[in-house]
Amino acid sequence: MTGPSFEERTARTRADSGAVFLALENHFNPTIALSGSISAGGAHCPPDNAVVASLTADMLDKGTRRRSKMALAGELESRAIGISFSASGGDPDNVDISLSCLSRDAETAIAALVEMLTEPAFPEDELAREKERLIGSVKQMSDQTGWRAQSAAARLLYPPGYPYYSETSEEIIASIEKTTREELVAFHERYYGACTLVLAAVGDLNRRAFVEEFPERLRGFPAGLRPAVDLPPVPAPDRRHELVRMKDKVNADVVLEHDSGLKRTDAHFLATALGVSALGQSTLSSRLGLRVRDTEGLTYGINARIAAGRFSGPFTISLTAAPENVARAVASAREVLGEFVSGGITEKEMDDEKRSRVGKFKVDLASNAGIAGALDMAETYGFGVSYLDDFPRLVAEFGKAEIDSAVARHLRPADLVEVAAGDFAG
Repeated sequence: MTGPSFEERTARTRADSGAVFLALENHFNPTIALSGSISAGGAHCPPDNAVVASLTADMLDKGTRRRSKMALAGELESRAIGISFSASGGDPDNVDISLSCLSRDAETAIAALVEMLTEPAFPEDELAREKERLIGSVKQMSDQTGWRAQSAAARLLYPPGYPYYSETSEEIIASIEKTTREELVAFHERYYGACTLVLAAVGDLNRRAFVEEFPERLRGFPAGLRPAVDLPPVPAPDRRHELVRMKDKVNADVVLEHDSGLKRTDAHFLATALGVSALGQSTLSSRLGLRVRDTEGLTYGINARIAAGRFSGPFTISLTAAPENVARAVASAREVLGEFVSGGITEKEMDDEKRSRVGKFKVDLASNAGIAGALDMAETYGFGVSYLDDFPRLVAEFGKAEIDSAVARHLRPADLVEVAAGDFAG
């Protein structure tokens, strides 16, 4: 006998501003987890500044019009309250919001979250320190073969301004250096509006009180306008191959990638994702890993993944190999991909992936943070709270023909761009 469904246990309200609040009670332990999102991610950066979205999000906890960074941090750390904002998640449309606290500190934590979200001060001294930190991080990444290969592949595949395009490290650093406080203030005023805000809270709380009281907490937050991002189809790349030469690198990284034409809300996203998982989610057990790594010994690691959010994202195969093995490893990976697309998933692979996907989903829903994240995702993409109840059934209903059809539609070996980064002779 099963208990009440997630839909029955979840309170939900949409405020007049357009903001959506969800809450689910779980009194097993005295904690609360909150997950949220707002449409202020990297996809909304202006053409001449690719970092303003991430810098704006990073600066939200660096001081408000009421309190300094140190005053905020002192209060939160003394109570073990965690609050974070990030524009580096999987969907470039969104800034991800998270909060964790003991239920006895909920009032303090939520008040601080609202203050950071709606009243950031963007102090000049903190901005200077954050820019210095980011520049150091970019310099570190630019010395990694994996990052260089992925970045170059994104430039081959996507035009500038597209959400999945990637600037060079030099361009990113130049954007960081020139970004001003005034740009952050203007970006916040334009994109941080209640109309795109979703907040889901789970834990030791009163669900009805949460969804009824939160709109009042945000009464000073302008509704704003939902940002429109109209993207043309991704054009065919001018080039499909690039070699990034990096001296004194023992290993090389390779990225094979094309745009999938697939959004998270597309009806065949889940079927495609199951197929991609069977192809290469795990280096140890997926088809690419078993063949290219275990049988042929050509790579240290290999995986396949698909990115999809509000916008169409890439299908990617990435691998790490000794430079002398790169050509053979790539040829083998391409051959496995071709066989997978033409022959389809096996019954065993399908059963394993369905079991694994449902199992992971259930494990994630065993924690307050996992449930909050799932509620946030379901609301953000318009699936509804019932998605949490329906997911195991949706996965179980997929058959081989449906997965094979989705894979054949969204995995196109002939369209791959190929980038290798490492110390290559010649």
